[in-house]
Amino acid sequence: MPSSYVVRLFILFLLISSTATAQTPPGVRELYDRARHRYTKGDLVGAISDYTRAIELCTRPVGDLDRSDNGFRLDLRGKTLGEPAITVVDPFAAAIYVDRSLARYDRRDLQGAIEDCDRAIAIDPGLGTAYVNRGTARSADGDLDAAIEDFNRAIAIDSRDGEAYNNRAAALYKKGDLERALADYDRAIEFCPNRAEIYANRGLARRDKGDVDGALADCNRAIKLKPRFAFAYFGRGMARFVRLDLHGAISDFSRSIDLDPAFAQAYGNRGLVLLLLGQDDKAAEDFAQCLKIDPSREADLKTHIVKVKNKRAEAK
Repeated sequence: MPSSYVVRLFILFLLISSTATAQTPPGVRELYDRARHRYTKGDLVGAISDYTRAIELCTRPVGDLDRSDNGFRLDLRGKTLGEPAITVVDPFAAAIYVDRSLARYDRRDLQGAIEDCDRAIAIDPGLGTAYVNRGTARSADGDLDAAIEDFNRAIAIDSRDGEAYNNRAAALYKKGDLERALADYDRAIEFCPNRAEIYANRGLARRDKGDVDGALADCNRAIKLKPRFAFAYFGRGMARFVRLDLHGAISDFSRSIDLDPAFAQAYGNRGLVLLLLGQDDKAAEDFAQCLKIDPSREADLKTHIVKVKNKRAEAK
């Protein structure tokens, strides 16, 4: 299976610790905490609603553009972000915008996520998390060069930001720059040695570089760190396929599906292996499920099906 038929795993994250100022309006901290709880429970709509209300309480319009008091600072959103008025914003709002960007990203509202990060950066230009999340949204939107610039900025702010290195590596991988991607994954692991996601990502990059032993080692490490991590089994299945351990690949793709029934690529790749083994009916079931979950994969899947059928015919 060519490397194009895989997913790339970026890391977005909530701020680890966000502190309200002494001037933060009453109720904001409670709304923020409830929004974060809702997000972790998968209630994205509820989380966005609470974040939005907290942001409204943190902002207020002002008539005097030169005035900033009580620990608040000016946010010139009327000029830079197309909003109708200049407002004064509690610095805590930057953290709320960053976390709302993550909920919007998960709802595939990429433009909304980018705009939230823009607002966070306007309030606090030194907030590295905002650059990481904006870069991730930009990458998902296809703007890889801008994404890499954001990750560069995050790393300039904090040279030990493992998530920024991981996400820059994923963007470089998408651009086909394996050498630099692997170097960034190495740095990410140096700073985040217990992040299963980074090992799984590096495993895919190593596989594409031809280092199958390294790929298997990385995926095994990811599984050890996070035994219910579907993406790690998926990556190991890819490496096993290269080794022509077809039954091992099927086992790993099946485990990915058990852990994440909406993992379209796992269905697609398992179907391709089954097709190679001559189990056409089972393969067809997996292809149908893959496209039911993600219809956009139809053209890519058809291309790979033709390649597998040709390979099977050559082997006869």
